[in-house]
Amino acid sequence: MTVTNSYKGARAQFALWREQTDLVYLDSAASCQVPDAVLERYLGYYQFEHANAHRGNYPLAQHATHLLEGARMQLADWIGGTADALIFTSSATHSLNLLANGLQLDWQAGDEIVVTRAEHHSNLLPWQRLAERHQLKLRWLDLDAETGALQDDWQAQIGPRCKLLAMTLASNVTGQLLPAAAVVAYAQSQGAITVVDAAQAVSSVPLDVGQLGCDALTFSAHKMYGVTGCGVLYATPVLQTKLQPQWVGGGMVQQVSAELSRYLEGVQQFEAGTPNTAAIVACARAAQWLSAERAGGLNDYLQRLALKLREQLNQRSWLRVLPQQQPSLPLISFYSPELHAFDLAAVLAEQNIAVRAGSHCAQPFLQALEQQAVVRVSLGAYNTAADCERLCSALDDAYQLLS
Repeated sequence: MTVTNSYKGARAQFALWREQTDLVYLDSAASCQVPDAVLERYLGYYQFEHANAHRGNYPLAQHATHLLEGARMQLADWIGGTADALIFTSSATHSLNLLANGLQLDWQAGDEIVVTRAEHHSNLLPWQRLAERHQLKLRWLDLDAETGALQDDWQAQIGPRCKLLAMTLASNVTGQLLPAAAVVAYAQSQGAITVVDAAQAVSSVPLDVGQLGCDALTFSAHKMYGVTGCGVLYATPVLQTKLQPQWVGGGMVQQVSAELSRYLEGVQQFEAGTPNTAAIVACARAAQWLSAERAGGLNDYLQRLALKLREQLNQRSWLRVLPQQQPSLPLISFYSPELHAFDLAAVLAEQNIAVRAGSHCAQPFLQALEQQAVVRVSLGAYNTAADCERLCSALDDAYQLLS
């Protein structure tokens, strides 16, 4: 992919800034704003193409089915997979619960599930509950407090009793990318099923399930400039044979009688009910949009912007910036030993600067850092150097006001 240094951001492609010219939005790690091209695709579906996919034989319904299956093929190709491995859900959280509740393995008391200390609650709570149900043991891969990277001794935590590895591709607190491909390969050598949570990384990192080698991978559309209500779950056909559908009803059955039902085979058995076709086709358009922006230099632009901002924040002695090694996401978290994170965020909000303060659904990680809350700044295609300057100026104002 050719990367240029002439990329200037995509702010003009977002309707929000035509209405709120003064807004500084620095919370893309929670949800990206949606570009015009994606909104137009979403609205266009409802205006001219809406029908119930996989239900009717009339032309409009057939077209809706064609759109949904076309989006499946496009998104599968976008992550280096195939359509027979792509399941649509409502979110990454939905996907991870589907996996944890549906996996039919020969669980034995004392078997192990390995997670990293960086996990979002969505990739921890389902496995905690599974561990409680079958008397399994959770083992943790810790992050180095000085660098933010995975500790060197991670292999020692993955042994022959490891039945499943569930890990994030990048921390949603520090933005640190983790060596998922290496960890996945080692876990599989121990006989484990491997699950990668790519929700935080999907907007910044081109995904390749072949290179990662994982059995399952998931992300949400709203993290990659799409709309809410669409999750993507990649699950290999082999893994699908170990999954029991958790939702049953219309659209996932082949035959139903008074005595028994026979489910469809393949991905559709996991997609009971009316699909959110509008959000799905919008997700495919978001992937297309994101690929074009990346080809124009988006990733390099955001990396340079984030590095400059990190330099500026490190110049403020009253702030502590959480460690991060390259490669990483355009995301920075910090705290002040003197001021509470929520107070800082509140003062910023008064100046129309949107940041996130708290534990970021990663309480075990914050506990390991001995922090209750941090301020997180996450950059998107619409951010500019002026946004970063306003943030730093507002932080200085907040320090003067609160200290």
